[in-house]
Amino acid sequence: MINKYKSIIEQKYNEYDEDARFDRMSQRFEYLTTMKYIQSYAKKGCKILEIGAATGRYSIALAKMGYNVTAVELVDKNLQILKEKSKGIENLISMQGDALDLSLLKDNQFDIVLNLGPMYHLFNQKDKDRAIAESVRVCKPNGVLMFAYLTHASIIWAYGVRKGNLSDMEYCLKKDGRIKDVPEEIFCSFYIEDFAKQFEKTDTTFLKNIATDGIAPMMRDYIDDKMSEEDYNMLLKWHFATCERIDQQGLSSHLLYICKKNG
Repeated sequence: MINKYKSIIEQKYNEYDEDARFDRMSQRFEYLTTMKYIQSYAKKGCKILEIGAATGRYSIALAKMGYNVTAVELVDKNLQILKEKSKGIENLISMQGDALDLSLLKDNQFDIVLNLGPMYHLFNQKDKDRAIAESVRVCKPNGVLMFAYLTHASIIWAYGVRKGNLSDMEYCLKKDGRIKDVPEEIFCSFYIEDFAKQFEKTDTTFLKNIATDGIAPMMRDYIDDKMSEEDYNMLLKWHFATCERIDQQGLSSHLLYICKKNG
């Protein structure tokens, strides 16, 4: 199975500098928080799979820490950047692939499976279920899986309010506040309970839900241009202490669902 919206996704990332996404201080919250939780579960010598590895920011960093990493990326432009940046790193294997079809990978192969982008671009429930099932399939029993996803609130505030597109969004808003999956709009989003519900019939156990960046992206102008390094580090420390709290998750732009494959 191949994502039938591959051309739309490629067009988006061919026009976007994904490699520089975490260079801004406000966007680094997501990266630093996600890495913190990956490292909390990663043990020496473990095998890590990243699905939707983009240009390799996570995969390369984890390989340099000594983990055995396999990186799968759909978009050719991103994959070529990943391969160029990872030259000489022998414990990192990179390949082109689709979150909906990981048939090149064996069952029960990885200690940690990272799905940190594909759930942003799956526009029907069948594909979402398929991506989750494939991630679970290749994970070892008792292994850990992490899925990044976007909230409806993040789309409303970041795309609708900040960019002045609220009136244009009316056609895809449901009465209950959910945003319809529209491929041409590139990103899909969830309520927290809707994302969790997708795992009810999987052979997994929920561990944690993390607000990986809180409202930092909405505060980017202040954080990037006016905040001192001392204040930034203090805010980051507070964020790490509170990112598992329910009251921090609702408006977080990015969330991280962590579960364990049952043994």
